[in-house]
Amino acid sequence: MAVLTRVRGFLGALLLITGVALGIRLGYAVAVDPQVPELSDASAYHLLANDLADGKGYVRPFDLAAFGLTHPTAEYPPLFPAALSVASLAGGRSVGSQRILTCIIGAGTVFLVGLLGRRVRGDAVGIVAAALAAVYPMLFIADGVLMSEGLFALLVTAALLLAYRAVDRPTPWRFAALGAVLGLAALTRTEGLLLALVLVVPLAIRLHQVPTGRRALLGVVALGATVIVIAPWTIRNAVQLDAFVPISNNVGSALDGANCGPVYSGSDIGLWRSTFAATNGTSTECFEGFDVRAPGFNEATAAAVHRDDGLSYAAHHADRLPVVAAARVLRTFGAFHVSQELNVESFEGRPHAWLVAGFVGYWLLVPFAIVGVVLLLLARALLWPLVAPFAAVAIGTVLTYGNQRFRIGAEPPLVILAAVAFVAIAARLRRTPAPQPSPEPAPELVG
Repeated sequence: MAVLTRVRGFLGALLLITGVALGIRLGYAVAVDPQVPELSDASAYHLLANDLADGKGYVRPFDLAAFGLTHPTAEYPPLFPAALSVASLAGGRSVGSQRILTCIIGAGTVFLVGLLGRRVRGDAVGIVAAALAAVYPMLFIADGVLMSEGLFALLVTAALLLAYRAVDRPTPWRFAALGAVLGLAALTRTEGLLLALVLVVPLAIRLHQVPTGRRALLGVVALGATVIVIAPWTIRNAVQLDAFVPISNNVGSALDGANCGPVYSGSDIGLWRSTFAATNGTSTECFEGFDVRAPGFNEATAAAVHRDDGLSYAAHHADRLPVVAAARVLRTFGAFHVSQELNVESFEGRPHAWLVAGFVGYWLLVPFAIVGVVLLLLARALLWPLVAPFAAVAIGTVLTYGNQRFRIGAEPPLVILAAVAFVAIAARLRRTPAPQPSPEPAPELVG
C-alpha cells in the first residue's frame, strides 16, 4: 500500500510538472511568437504537412508552391511532417495551430524524462529531471519554430526508457519495442539510425547474465525491428525516386555544403555553407541548390551528385579532416565560435535571446551532468543508455557539420544526469549536521 501511495504521489507530481511544461511551451509560442522563415526547413515541414493533408503526398513543397511542380521527395524524413499533418487534417493549417501540436509533443518529452529519471535513480531524480526539462530552453525552442527536434527528443527519451526495460528483463519483445521506437526516431531525424547502432550493440553485449548466442539474437531482433519500421519508406523511395534512399536525400546537400573551401578553414570552419550561381560566372564550391526546373529532374539523382562532390572534396583534403572534425564537434557541443553559432541558428527563426538563454542553461547543467556520470559509475549503475546519445551526436557531427541543434538527442540525458547530481548534493546537505555555536569561554576567576 505504501508503494502504491508513493507511485501515485510521484505520478501526481510528474503530471503537474508536465502541465506546467505545456503552459511554458504554449506561452513561449504565443508570447515570443518565433517566426518561421519563408525559405527554411520549418517552412518546408509546414507546407509538407498541408500537402499531405490535401492528399498530394510527399512532394517537394517549395517546387509545388513556387512553380506548381510535383516532384516526389525524400529530402526530409517523413514522420514529423506526417505528425503535423494530423493538425492540418483537423483544420489547423496555420503555423500557430501546428505549434500547439509541437508544444504537446514537447510536454510529452518532459513526462518521459521524469519516468526515465525515476528508472535511473529513483523518484526524486525523476521529479528534478522533469522540472529541469520543463524550463530548459534547449528542449522547447524547436517547438515554437516547427522543427523536428522536439519529436526526435520525445522518441529518443522513449527509446532510452525502453532500453532500461529491455536490460531489466531481456526478452525479444522488449528489444523489438526498443528497435521499433528507434526506427521511428530515424524516420524523424536520420541520426536516429546512428543512435540505433550506438545504443543497441553495446547494450546487447553487456548482458552478461544472458548466453552469448541469445545476446546476439536480442541485438538482431532490435536492429531488425528498426529496419522493419523504416522499410516501407525505403521501398516507397525506391518506387518514386528510382534509387535506394533508406531515409533521406538530405545527406547529399549536407555533405556538399559541409565539405568545401569556406568551411575547411577560416572563421566558418566546421559549418555548412551554400553558394548559388555567381553573377561573374565563376564556379561555386559549396552546395548550390537543385535545378528543379531541369527536364526530367530527379531529387535522388541530383542529391547523389552533390553527395559525390562533397565526398570528393573531403578525400582530396583529407589532411584537414581532423581539424575540421574537431571544429564540428566543438560547435555542436557549444565550445567553439559560440556567438557565430548562435547567429547562424537564429537565421532559422529561433529568437537570439532564447538561444543565449539555452546556451547559458546548457553550460550550467554540464558540470552537474559530469558529476552525475561519476556518481552512477561509482554506484555501478547502468549508464550506457544515457551516454549513447552523446556518442551518436558526436559521430553524426563528425560525419556532417557542427550545429547546436544537432545536440537535441543528448539534451534529455543531460538533464537526467544533472538531476542525479542535484539530488545527491541535496541529500548530502541534509545529512550534514548544522554547525553548533562554540561554547562561551569560562570567565576567569580574579582575586
